[in-house]
Amino acid sequence: MTFHLGSPFLSSMCMVLICASFPITALITEGILGVTYVGDLHSSIAFIVMGIAADDIFVFYDAWR
Repeated sequence: MTFHLGSPFLSSMCMVLICASFPITALITEGILGVTYVGDLHSSIAFIVMGIAADDIFVFYDAWR
């Protein structure tokens, strides 16, 4: 990510943004929606979400540039 973005600060902030999405999601699902069951599929979805978020960061950066 640092190689593509060209900035260690920008890439570290993007990683913080990706990791910060998990507590927010947990708050929404458990606190607001009341879903407490976590299965095997939920664990694998975390990797898919991280991949989509990283891809979105690259797309937004390329559109900005």
